[in-house]
Amino acid sequence: MKKMLLTVAIAMVSLYASAQESENSDFKPTKGSFATELNFNPFQGNLKFNNVLNQVKGRYFLSPQLALRLGFNINLVDSTLNFGTPYGSQASFNNDKRTSNSFGLNFGIEKHFKGTKRLSPYIGVDAFWGTKGAKQELSTNAGTTTVKNAWITTQYIQSPNPPYYYNTITSITETAYNKFGVMAVAGFDFYMAKNFFLGYEFNLGYSKTSYKTPEVTSTGQGSTQNNFYTDISSSKFGTSLVNGIRVGYSF
Repeated sequence: MKKMLLTVAIAMVSLYASAQESENSDFKPTKGSFATELNFNPFQGNLKFNNVLNQVKGRYFLSPQLALRLGFNINLVDSTLNFGTPYGSQASFNNDKRTSNSFGLNFGIEKHFKGTKRLSPYIGVDAFWGTKGAKQELSTNAGTTTVKNAWITTQYIQSPNPPYYYNTITSITETAYNKFGVMAVAGFDFYMAKNFFLGYEFNLGYSKTSYKTPEVTSTGQGSTQNNFYTDISSSKFGTSLVNGIRVGYSF
């Protein structure tokens, strides 16, 4: 019920704002305008970025009919977990430090058609590229394990002799990768008021992700040298919809 009321309220505000505009107003962007947007799903109550790499997205209008698309994202993660049993005859400690970084960039162009005074349909093309790195260091009183290009999960093993506890690898997670692709897009902007629009977009595209080989080095008691070789990649081709409604403004 609350979601329905929110949707109705947004529609009423938009219609009220629209009614205040003169019918002679120029709703659509002009040469030199810049537009940005978010993706809004009224039935899930969330806001999020709205393209394939989860990017901040902007458009620069070379003319009312032609716009350049540009998006980017950057994410950094740095976490540390410390735990153990520092007291007693079998004291132990465990330190798990994980870092990752990702960056994505897309660039494209879109052609807008005449439509109506408020409606601006368009088609376009986007090319995108992204990369992700990952690193992890696990330390116990038995030794240290360093991981490059991935995060791993481990099992805490008890030994009958000092230092009593050490880690063994059970699985690999959060693998680093390189990604690229290209897609054709089609959508529309509907200007509820001057410089404020709602819209939708779908695309047909191809993307490929190549995963990097994990490199694991262990030192200390009970350590093993883990050599991995991977040649893993995945590719996708098909259509997809941007979930929810694009909500944006231009200036």
